Amino acid sequence: MSFTPRHSKPLTISEFTEQLKDVLEGSFRQVCLQGELSNLNLHRSGHVYLTLKDKGARIDGIVWRSTVERLRYKPNSGEQILVFGRLNVYPPQGSYKLIIESIEPVGKGALQAEFDALKKRLKEEGLFSQEAKLKIPLLPRAVGVVTSATGAARRDIESVIHRRCPQIPIVLYPANVQGAAATPQITLGIQTLVNHPLVDVIIVGRGGGSMEDLWAFNAESVCRAVANSPVPIISAIGHETDVTLTDFVADQRAPTPSAAAELAVPVRDDLLYTIDVITDRLTASINHRLTRSSARFSVFEARLNRGLTPAHLRRPIDQSLRSIEMLVHRTLKIERARLRRLDGSLQDTNPVTRINRARIRLNGQRAELIRLGQLQLALQRTRFETQIARLEALSPMASLQRGLSITRKGYEVVRHFRQVEIGDRIQVLLSQGSVGAEVTDVHPDHINEP
Repeated sequence: MSFTPRHSKPLTISEFTEQLKDVLEGSFRQVCLQGELSNLNLHRSGHVYLTLKDKGARIDGIVWRSTVERLRYKPNSGEQILVFGRLNVYPPQGSYKLIIESIEPVGKGALQAEFDALKKRLKEEGLFSQEAKLKIPLLPRAVGVVTSATGAARRDIESVIHRRCPQIPIVLYPANVQGAAATPQITLGIQTLVNHPLVDVIIVGRGGGSMEDLWAFNAESVCRAVANSPVPIISAIGHETDVTLTDFVADQRAPTPSAAAELAVPVRDDLLYTIDVITDRLTASINHRLTRSSARFSVFEARLNRGLTPAHLRRPIDQSLRSIEMLVHRTLKIERARLRRLDGSLQDTNPVTRINRARIRLNGQRAELIRLGQLQLALQRTRFETQIARLEALSPMASLQRGLSITRKGYEVVRHFRQVEIGDRIQVLLSQGSVGAEVTDVHPDHINEP
């Protein structure tokens, strides 16, 4: 142990503490500690005060409010954690604290811990329930897609949909699928497509990547947007081995974006073939029933013809025949209506029909633009003519035409009697030609004509 010599000047407590602060804070600018979390206290200011301890020692720490808002992993008391920060000395109390800048769990990555915690909470709320999942429609009017505008997932989805059912339009909401901006953009994309009047199913997806790359699809806001959607949502995130929380919440999970497109739309040719087969089967079934009923009643009629055929015995048979005919006609009417609805649905999504409607709207807009352009041109022409008239009224030549003149001495216009002297040569400009003159008299006042 060393002591300060008696002849040297002693330090004050403040001076000693400041020197100690410089030494400690300079030596421990970056600290990583492991220990048990205790005395966790969330202050009303938003700062978090805590204690980190082990069997032999303890250290107090503080997490500033700005850091708390950025933390992904928020542990509970009693957990073993890793903290990263710097040492801070507080001179008024002669104490030191650890200013914590990040927290991670011991033995598990922070992202995985956050994933597991949110997964458990959402599952307890029932967001993964199979009963809450919506059915994917057979023939959607339009397919909404939330993905990157330049990614391979978009190209795969569009290629499959155009191949299977080309008349179904695709409504794309371009969004970042990784990085800080991804979470709000994906959430807004889902909420926007839900309100689209034609979108009957939404695909949310991207290509494969690391857990960090796919993290936006583990965000709570994205999961809740998917869960609250009244439109069925198909998740197609990464490859088949990649799993995100959005996959658990979505109404249907696809292993790849291409598979999602196959789930979203049917094969149009297969559907048309199925309609033809059903129509043939219904026609054959109705004809078969009519043939059997006709044969049975022929037998009854033959039996009756062999004996007496009172009218009261034939009446029930006639009523039965009419009932059967009404049932057949009603069945035919219902099936024809179903076929017309299916045919109308296909016609509404036919590219030719959509192009004709767009051409009509375009012609109307072109006529309106021509009308507005002509109106604007007439207005600008009127304004131009007005300005020309004003300029002509202010022109010096207009003044000369009214009988006034302009007097110059050399190249200088004479505006004041002091600009000339007796004997000076001047030039008077008239509306027609000019007159040279010599100054013979100068007066400060105007001289009226006799």
